[in-house]
Amino acid sequence: MSSQKSKVVSTILPFLKKALLGGLFVVMAFASELAGAQILGPGREYQNRTAVSDTMTERLMAQRAAIRAGTDPQAQEGAIDPKTYTLGPGDGVYLNVYAAHVLDQDLTVTPEGKLIVPQTGEINISGLTIPQAEEKVNTLLKHDYKNPDAHLSLRRMRTMKVSVLGEVLYPGVQTITAMMRVSEVLSKAGDLTPNSSIRIIELRRADGSVRAKADLKKYYATGDLSANPIVESGDVIVVERPVGLVVINGAVAKAGTYEFSPGDKLSTVISLAGGALPGARFDSIEIARFAPDNPTTATRFYVNFLNGADEPLQEGDVISIRGYGQYHVPRMVSIGGEITYPGRYSIEVGKTRILDIIQRAGGILPTGSIEEAVILRRAGVGSWEYDPEFVMLERLKGTADEKRFTDDQYNYYMARSRQLGRSVMVVNFKDLITKQDQSQNLLLRDNDSIWIPRERGFVSVIGSVNSPGNVNYAEGLSYQDYIARAGGYTSSADKGEVRVINARSSGYIDPSSNDYQIGPGDTIVIPESRSHFWENFQLVTAITAQVVTIIAGIILLKQANTNKN
Repeated sequence: MSSQKSKVVSTILPFLKKALLGGLFVVMAFASELAGAQILGPGREYQNRTAVSDTMTERLMAQRAAIRAGTDPQAQEGAIDPKTYTLGPGDGVYLNVYAAHVLDQDLTVTPEGKLIVPQTGEINISGLTIPQAEEKVNTLLKHDYKNPDAHLSLRRMRTMKVSVLGEVLYPGVQTITAMMRVSEVLSKAGDLTPNSSIRIIELRRADGSVRAKADLKKYYATGDLSANPIVESGDVIVVERPVGLVVINGAVAKAGTYEFSPGDKLSTVISLAGGALPGARFDSIEIARFAPDNPTTATRFYVNFLNGADEPLQEGDVISIRGYGQYHVPRMVSIGGEITYPGRYSIEVGKTRILDIIQRAGGILPTGSIEEAVILRRAGVGSWEYDPEFVMLERLKGTADEKRFTDDQYNYYMARSRQLGRSVMVVNFKDLITKQDQSQNLLLRDNDSIWIPRERGFVSVIGSVNSPGNVNYAEGLSYQDYIARAGGYTSSADKGEVRVINARSSGYIDPSSNDYQIGPGDTIVIPESRSHFWENFQLVTAITAQVVTIIAGIILLKQANTNKN
């Protein structure tokens, strides 16, 4: 009898131990729940909608469990929209149930597309978005909980297999992750071959129907994500060969030849070419179209793209977009010196004149000298003037062919070298300002420079005068009047070679041969007269006579000394 009791006890004892341990675990969990609420203090514990405490300890435990179960984060373009992402086999989700945190855990969608909720049941969520799957989970949990308030969050995305066929280096099956785009999948397949179409790429379903199309040229040119769609499980990516070409020329950023894709319009190719340049004429875009049976003769017509006409294109079309050659090219002139607001000002070609700029610059200051004002016009490269003869000589300069220059070519080259880049325009600023003489109001060109110097108020007289220096300027005086005020000519002055250095052009002027009016800042130069033959002859003769006299004296002294001896 005692042996039978001992057998019964030994049989029941393990079950009692398990029951006691299970009860102890439940009591400890409940005590931990209460202790957690007490530790947080009154008013600090968080309660869900069913008034069940959600302690900080439970939150930390859930986070640690998620970290242990999760994988490394996958690189994404940005945050995944739960309303558009569709769940499928292999997706890892985290289930959080506020009514029963014992259900909080990581789950994986089964290969059949089902989500198994422990102790509750299973639901089919394949092809559903995350909010749609949450709704089905809450419907399932409502059998056991009044307000389960379950939430799903995506922990890891599924891997899947797709087929890549056609013109790729490594056609076949590729293992990818969800949310990959066509360009990424093609990279895994070794990328395209030289014969690949970059614009005709189809995503087909298992039944052969086309689900979507990719145009990677459009994607790379414009960043349009719709041209680089996301690949879905079971897709077959087929890369075709090019079907034809179109050409676009003229005022576009990247003129050239582009692959044609059926359905292309004029706007499509303009986008592929980087868009139109400023000044493009959209009201008259020319399209040359070749007939299939006559590849040498084209029919040309014009499209008013500006009014919304978006012509469908055909293979072989040649598009020409005209554009203004100097559209919005800034044309500037500068004005400096004794001016109220010196600086650079924009001009309108064919309209802006000297007085317009002087007025816009605030006018000439009282200290400015309109008699000495100049306008410089830069010629050569970058202006309207182009001298092919000078360019040819410039290329030969410094080479062996330079020795073959004729005298005329050399003189022309040297004269143009001094002129190019800086030349003074003939403008009488005095008549322009005081008399408003419009014949002096020149049209301005790009890079012209107006200079208003400070008034000097004197004329310099230098050379063979008795009192060289600066003489106060007085309007109407001749060069001879200034020479007289400088003390007049010296005895060595060459009166026939008097020259005036013009203050504006720095050129030499013969005041006696033309009606030149002396202006402030001018310099009058009086050179010394040159020696003449008879003057030199007389000087030589006098010196020779003196030398002969000295020699004769020396001879006479020697003879006298000889007679004494």
